[in-house]
Amino acid sequence: MKTTKIPLRFHPDGTFRILMISDFHGGKNFSPLLVRGIDALLEHTHPDLVLLGGDQCGATSPDDLYTYLSAVLEPIHRRGLPWAHVYGNHDRESGMSNREQQKVYERFPLCLSEGGPDDVYGCGNYVLPILSADGSRVAYNIFALDSNREISDYIEHFGLSAEEGRQIVLPDCFGYGSCQASPMFSQVKWYFDTSSDMERENGQKIPAILYMHVPIPEYILCARNPEETAFNGAKREEICCGELNSGLFSACLERGDVSGIFCGHEHYCNFDAEYCGITLAYDGAVGYDMSAHDDLRGGRIIDLYEDGRMKTHHVRLMELLGIKAMRNPAFFEGGDKYAVRCQMKHKGGSIF
Repeated sequence: MKTTKIPLRFHPDGTFRILMISDFHGGKNFSPLLVRGIDALLEHTHPDLVLLGGDQCGATSPDDLYTYLSAVLEPIHRRGLPWAHVYGNHDRESGMSNREQQKVYERFPLCLSEGGPDDVYGCGNYVLPILSADGSRVAYNIFALDSNREISDYIEHFGLSAEEGRQIVLPDCFGYGSCQASPMFSQVKWYFDTSSDMERENGQKIPAILYMHVPIPEYILCARNPEETAFNGAKREEICCGELNSGLFSACLERGDVSGIFCGHEHYCNFDAEYCGITLAYDGAVGYDMSAHDDLRGGRIIDLYEDGRMKTHHVRLMELLGIKAMRNPAFFEGGDKYAVRCQMKHKGGSIF
């Protein structure tokens, strides 16, 4: 029976709570408001596990990354909470590869993340089993996937020419024409095979959730069909998913174990919706060192139950800290009207 280095287990009442936060976008001179925000979320939500949803830091050296993570995650470490992470599209842009960063992350005793199998594309493909309250079986799985960076990943991996690579994002495309990547086939196959193997080992299908940084195209379907998908929350920018569909959602449907897929990436989205029985949700950015809206900044609670149920909701820092949650108390950033104004100012509809 697979377990993590710090075993995760349901409480006697059959509950297990996760707090997912993402998009710190910090560095050496990160805003101290980030630490205060994380502390407030932990104090309010009392999670059993914290998931970091990518774009944690632009690190240039192992020492800088370790110092940064030690400072930013102090509220988590002080409480003795286990945590795990995935990488975002920006994490490897400052000189350190994700594989190099992984060695630093794993130096923290409370970090449960793993680099993942060498024969699977990317870094950070792993599963965190949650044991039943009596410890006799795996009652829930948390799958993590590296959603990779940009279409340059496809071009290199598939051996495409420059002209073929340009065709990945066509003028009349599925989504918004984003240059983002998504999980590769080997990652989708790894999830499918691992889920199947664990079902055989445990003698029954194991309920699961899945998290990564960049959303998949099905998020766009939810936003375009809000009534049919019970759309709840804010969408104030384009959904920047990859234009090549990895087939991950279909794999989850076929396995029938995943009840929710959770992502970061979009700083101005915190919605959740349901498509074909699977919840698709954003965690809402928590950082202060990038584009963000004061009234959306926060994290997502994912409540798991030993009987297989899952519930989720977003927690806004302004609900906890009021004006102290704002980047600049003298100037409110947020609200739908603010988003519309930004879109009109920057041609093409992007708020960045």
